[in-house]
Amino acid sequence: MNADPDVLHGVWARQSVAIDGGPWFETQHVVWIQTGTCYADVRVPFHPAADARCFTGRSGWDIDGYRWTHRVDLEVLSPAGDDLGDLSWEDDTLIERGQFPTETGVVSYEERWVRLADSRGPFLALEGDSTCMVRSGGHAITVADRRADGGAFVAIYRRLCDGEWPPVLTIGPADDLPSPADPPDSWHVVHRGVCA
Repeated sequence: MNADPDVLHGVWARQSVAIDGGPWFETQHVVWIQTGTCYADVRVPFHPAADARCFTGRSGWDIDGYRWTHRVDLEVLSPAGDDLGDLSWEDDTLIERGQFPTETGVVSYEERWVRLADSRGPFLALEGDSTCMVRSGGHAITVADRRADGGAFVAIYRRLCDGEWPPVLTIGPADDLPSPADPPDSWHVVHRGVCA
């Protein structure tokens, strides 16, 4: 299935986040790839107080804002609820505002995202059983949740360099995950094309 890329198509890095009206900060390397209706988001900590996170699924605009479903999620073995954000622009920076649940109630957040270079070009979104690969231009995230079979949750963000796809960020032992150069035939193609 081909998808006409929308304004969010491409690769985004989070600059910073503010929680419940507090100061801006960042404790993780965060990359979000959006390809058609499919996305993958990987968050690898660089601060000892932060935790790794990763989730993938489908997303798109609805009447309330921009909605992300969690099909595969590091935090849960079964799909979690949807995330809903209000998106706006400040020059070339994408601003996401929303809320997330906690044990003590709902907390608001605000995130600042910038598009990474080499986000355009070939795009591909594949899904398998508890797996996915999302590629846009020279960036790709591949995720597999193997916990139901006694394995681990693994994810890898790769960036194209001189014809190779070396790892940039990983969660778990992810080196055996397929590369965008050799996508698995058994995974279902959701989107494929080229974005100029």
